[in-house]
Amino acid sequence: MTLSAKPTIQEAKEEFENRIFELAAPLLEKLFNEYTKIPDQTDSPDAAILLSKPPKRFGVKASVKIGIEITSVDPHWYLAYSNDKKYGASLVSEQTSRTFDQGIVDDNPTKKVDVPIPQNFIFDGVIGKAKKYESYRSQSKFDEIILICFSDVIWVRNEIFKYGLSAWTDYLLSQAGFPFDKVIFVSPRDYDPVPVQIYDKKTNKTKRPPPYQYPDAT
Repeated sequence: MTLSAKPTIQEAKEEFENRIFELAAPLLEKLFNEYTKIPDQTDSPDAAILLSKPPKRFGVKASVKIGIEITSVDPHWYLAYSNDKKYGASLVSEQTSRTFDQGIVDDNPTKKVDVPIPQNFIFDGVIGKAKKYESYRSQSKFDEIILICFSDVIWVRNEIFKYGLSAWTDYLLSQAGFPFDKVIFVSPRDYDPVPVQIYDKKTNKTKRPPPYQYPDAT
C-alpha cells in the first residue's frame, strides 16, 4: 500500500489561496470579463489571470494580465491563537465546521476569544500590503494588480460589514492612497459566500462615511 505524502506548507498555502480565488471568481468575471488563470503564478503575487476579452478601459491591448495578491485581514494575534496546533486542533476544526456549516453552536467551545471589530478592522489588515505593490508593478508584466482579502471573523452578510466596515474601509484606503487597483472581500466561512468589491483606486472616496455604529463590536 502506498501512503500519500502530506502536502508541504507551500502546497497547503497554494491550495487555500486557490479556494479564496474561487470564491472571488464570480466577481472577477464581472470586473474583467472572460479570463484564464495563469497556473504557474503562485507567488509574488499569489495569482494572476490573463483576460480573454479585456474591458474597454484597457484600450486595444491584445494581452492584458492582472496580478492578484491574497491575504487575511484578521489580526496576527488571533491567527496565531486560532491556528495553534497544540490546542486540540482536530476538535476545534470539528466545532468550527458545525458552527459555520450547520449553525450549531457548541455549549463548551474548545477555543473562545473576543476579537474587536473597529472601523479600521479591514484597513489594518491590508494596509501593510501597500509596500508590495511597487515591487510587483516594477516587474512590468501586470496591467493591474488587485487584492483579494478574507476573514474568519467578519463576513459579507453581517450587518457590521454591510452598514459600517465596507464604507469605512473604502474611505480609509482612499485617504491612504492605497496603491492596489481594486480590493475584493470574500467570506470563506459564510453560508452563501458573495464576493464584494470594497475599494477602487479610480473612484477614491473623499466624503467621510456616517459615524461607525459598532465601536464595541466583537
